[in-house]
Amino acid sequence: MVLHRLASDAARCEGPAVVTPRPGGEKLPSFSILTPSLDHLPYLEVCVASVVAQGYPEVEQIVADGGSSDGTPAYLARLPGRVSRWRSAPDGGQSDALNWAVGQAQGEWIGWQNADDFYLPGALWRAARVIAAHPEVEVVVGDVVLVDEGGVSLGSVGVTPVPSARWLQGFWPYNQGVFLQRRVLEAVGPFDVALRLHMDTDFLARLAARRPVVAYLDVPLGAFRKHAGGKTVGGPQEPESQHERALLEARYGRRLWPRGRVGLLRHRLGSHAARLRHFGVASLLRRMGDRAARGALVRVVA
Repeated sequence: MVLHRLASDAARCEGPAVVTPRPGGEKLPSFSILTPSLDHLPYLEVCVASVVAQGYPEVEQIVADGGSSDGTPAYLARLPGRVSRWRSAPDGGQSDALNWAVGQAQGEWIGWQNADDFYLPGALWRAARVIAAHPEVEVVVGDVVLVDEGGVSLGSVGVTPVPSARWLQGFWPYNQGVFLQRRVLEAVGPFDVALRLHMDTDFLARLAARRPVVAYLDVPLGAFRKHAGGKTVGGPQEPESQHERALLEARYGRRLWPRGRVGLLRHRLGSHAARLRHFGVASLLRRMGDRAARGALVRVVA
């Protein structure tokens, strides 16, 4: 595995004006945004608006709604031209919804944004700039901002620029800040419909096994909303979460998440070391100060 410094490492991405077209004036890369949804209408409206607000010409959003009773179908029916394709019917859960959406996707690149999450301004343009400049890249990973129910920032996740093999050490990207080539997604295979909570971890583990070329951006691309109705917030679903974690660790024959104080400390130090090595001191200090706004430093991992 070799980490390559990009010529655009120090460049800042401020939106459409800074996008570098592909050599020869080729068209921009196209994106399909997959959005599974179930009874999250107020959040879904924000998610859809965040895609429209990108101002990116080559994007489609596909919403797979599991049969919501909160007015979601009527809302989607009013959005021709904003949501390219959608369905609202009972399904087999989030993985089933994602698999249907993948089958509908026509873009060269895939983004997965849940109904309660959203993209930050310029996210697609930032990804497109890297893709245009570096055609060898297969996966783009950016930072993710944590927000509360009202969208108020709780800090950032802090992307860790490591070879994909180290994702299985707990350095998982967040899907809210990931774009990957559709052909790569299709080669990795469908989302596991037997998993209700950690289908993302399973998918990323299989993706990591392919050793894709990954571009890391030290800038937030998406927002992950923490709220009482979310799947990743403890509570009654914690036993199911623990069961799925145990199942996946057995499947891959290793610990996939840090445990205990020592494990968490070792994981944090490993993340800081990777950021220091590949993004520099200023980036590490910003992360330790928990500031979400960053310069668009990029690393590519092969």
